[in-house]
Amino acid sequence: LRPTTIKVNGCSRSRQKNLISKPTESTLYDGDLRLERAKAMDLIDAISRSGELALVESSFHVIVAATHCFDETVIDTVVKQNQNPIESIERSSLIVASTIQDTPVASLLAPSASKRIRLASPQLFNMLE
Repeated sequence: LRPTTIKVNGCSRSRQKNLISKPTESTLYDGDLRLERAKAMDLIDAISRSGELALVESSFHVIVAATHCFDETVIDTVVKQNQNPIESIERSSLIVASTIQDTPVASLLAPSASKRIRLASPQLFNMLE
């Protein structure tokens, strides 16, 4: 598992001048993105009175990217090593999600997937027991 850097070439933005006007599309590049980010931070600073007021019912979105590297090709991993590469990816994704969410792996899984994951990666569940 390796960290991955995400480089953004440009972001598209849809915006309306007022409630009855039609939305217009535009593309933001590096300089524009920095300016818009500064405007957003200034708005958050003003709304929260420089951190004096709590932002209730708000959310913060984070993107975490990782690259899974295998010593062999996918076919060789399956045929020669008799391993399912999807199980490795699921395991590492669950470890990252459990760490970020600060919650046990079992609570991240749907009941239908829990048994399958427990059989494939029992060490994820044994960490807490």
